Amino acid sequence: MKRLFLITFCLCFVMQTIHAEIVKPVFKQLKDPNLDGEDNEPSTSGIAITPDGKKFFVMDNLEAGATDGGAIFIYDLTTAFDISTMDVQNRTIVDTTGLGDDLGFGNGKKTIVFNNDGKKLFLFNTHGLAQFHNLASPYDVASISASTLIPDDGLNYKTAYNSGDLEISALYGVTFNNDGTRMYLNDGHKNVTDITQVNLSTPFDPSSGTFAFNLNTEDIPDLRVNGFTFEIAFDDDGTRLYISEGLNNSTGAPTFMFVYKLSTPFELSSATYVGASQIVGNGNNVSAIGWTFGNNGMKAYIGTEDANADGDDIIYEYDLTCPYGIVLCETDAVTAIGAQVEIAKNVIHQNSSTIFKRFDWLRRNDERANLSNHEVKLNFHNPILAALKTNFENSLNNIQLTQASLKKENSSKNKKNWSHWSHGDFSIGRVGDTATSKPKEVKTKGFMYGLDKLIDNKIFGYAFRYGIDEVDLEDGSNNVLDATTFSLNIYSSVPLERQSNLNLLLGVSYIKIDQLVENRETGKRNGKQIYTSIGYENENEYTKYELIPFGKFEMGITQFSDYTDFGILTNNIENHERLTFRTGNVSAGLKFDNILYLNDKTYSRNGFIEYIYELTPDIDHYVRSHIDNVSVKKTIKTHSLHNIKGNIGYEYMNSNGSTIALNYERFQSLDESGHKDSLLIKLGTAKKQNANFDVIYDPINNNKTKISYLKNFGNFKLKLNSNYSLFSKIPDYGANIEFSGTF
Repeated sequence: MKRLFLITFCLCFVMQTIHAEIVKPVFKQLKDPNLDGEDNEPSTSGIAITPDGKKFFVMDNLEAGATDGGAIFIYDLTTAFDISTMDVQNRTIVDTTGLGDDLGFGNGKKTIVFNNDGKKLFLFNTHGLAQFHNLASPYDVASISASTLIPDDGLNYKTAYNSGDLEISALYGVTFNNDGTRMYLNDGHKNVTDITQVNLSTPFDPSSGTFAFNLNTEDIPDLRVNGFTFEIAFDDDGTRLYISEGLNNSTGAPTFMFVYKLSTPFELSSATYVGASQIVGNGNNVSAIGWTFGNNGMKAYIGTEDANADGDDIIYEYDLTCPYGIVLCETDAVTAIGAQVEIAKNVIHQNSSTIFKRFDWLRRNDERANLSNHEVKLNFHNPILAALKTNFENSLNNIQLTQASLKKENSSKNKKNWSHWSHGDFSIGRVGDTATSKPKEVKTKGFMYGLDKLIDNKIFGYAFRYGIDEVDLEDGSNNVLDATTFSLNIYSSVPLERQSNLNLLLGVSYIKIDQLVENRETGKRNGKQIYTSIGYENENEYTKYELIPFGKFEMGITQFSDYTDFGILTNNIENHERLTFRTGNVSAGLKFDNILYLNDKTYSRNGFIEYIYELTPDIDHYVRSHIDNVSVKKTIKTHSLHNIKGNIGYEYMNSNGSTIALNYERFQSLDESGHKDSLLIKLGTAKKQNANFDVIYDPINNNKTKISYLKNFGNFKLKLNSNYSLFSKIPDYGANIEFSGTF
């Protein structure tokens, strides 16, 4: 009993210790954005960096010695995200004076924000004044002028969205959600700190807002009595909120970065305070007047206008141990679960695409070559077995494995014939590079084996596919998903009137996914799915290019088991709930198939162009962290509604059925940069070859048995011999291979 109590106490202590551990940014380097000997130019206030890490922006604050309080300083970085390469000497200064509200009015914090594509610029000051600009190209701040100004109806953003007696004392931070339908205003004045959520009826139009919620941040345990809160930011999917603290003085007292968890993305009413991490740079306490994330959340940059041991108006660069890793690290669930959804969709696509290519191949080569053909001769030299020879050979001869025609009804004896086929595929691609999901590098390879036959002028068949998918999540976590899939398909092609066909497929799959971080397994998940695909095409040849119109509908339902993600890079353990979701698409396109007949050979040029409309809805998934035990909804959004797929292929076949085929296929998202490239190579033969299979059994000579196999290859012969002594206590056996040629 004492031992059980001790074990329980130790486990509780360990779990509490893990729970209390705080993830901290790692200081890397600092940079002074001022020219030598030129203090307060700029007096660092708000900061921002472009998604590619090549441009850095600093908003100037009005202080003693400064010539302008509303200028924007633009710096080029020769190495992305590396502030040590910031070109201070050749910086660009953009004056906002006279372009709208006077941002330099009074002494106070300035904030710079961009929309999700960098084509809108938002500038705010402490007193609620603002300028908004349409940019000629993304992040081209140098191009702003009176002509780029966006009217904001003269609103003052300190008072525009009051609720009751709430009024912003000092507007120290502004941010938006990913799609611009919500805006967040931080009142950072000491002792009254709170954040106002504003819903926008027009995305990224601050003048179209209505008050939604006010998050009181006064009671943050680590907030100093004389502390201010400044910039606010979310992680990429809106489930974590970050607030920086500053003292607006040079006392060198400690300041913190505060973190909230949101169970509903970007909804402040669902926020729960998690903890704080002290802000330290180069061994000194740092007052984070302005700050921002960079490099997909793997970097943080903090700008301070306060003088300290490192100087005045310094910018600090930090490395994060995981995406947005301040206070706690969590798996980028949107990217990880999105990758699992992509695997499920890819399994359906690979099965459907391969089987529908089978239909195309059958029509292209109808009645021109056997798909499978076997001819075997058996010779038994033992009189006991010789009597079986005739019956066995006759039974083999009665098995006629011939091609099943889709165009002509064969005689009744061929209705029992089966054709078998195989197919290999290899694909590489990149998907999911969106505002809410990091890109994923995808590699797929698989092998499919099928059997089909003709029944009443209809093709009916089965196909089995074994596939391997490898997905590399480019979210900075070194996460890789290895998936193994097993699929069984039942398919049919039904001829309709006027040379049209209806292709049908019903399949089921089992999916096994291993999640790896730095080659170590951190989670396992199993899945099962059922799917169907229906295609229609008209084989009437349109125009001299023999174009064939077609349409296709594809739908699947997948269920993934719940699983636990043991993140080895951090102390966080996450429980993912069971996930059931629907995927699908509808498509239409044109095929072409031009065949040249050259004596006893055929040469085919074939391909298609296809437009695909994605029917997969947004998928909600729930994940719970052991750190705070809060269940958070993660939404996996459709990557691209509009897609296009193209295929070009060449095929050579001679009269004996030998085939060489090469196909290249490209899938391209039209809404974002997702794509996939596939290469399909086929080598096949249906050439008849004579083979002799001899079995010689001698019961009076120690029951020796001799097996011989002879195969002819033109002028060459391959012979395999083996012997074995049956019923002997000490088996006697041997084998040899003979290869000979005649000229």
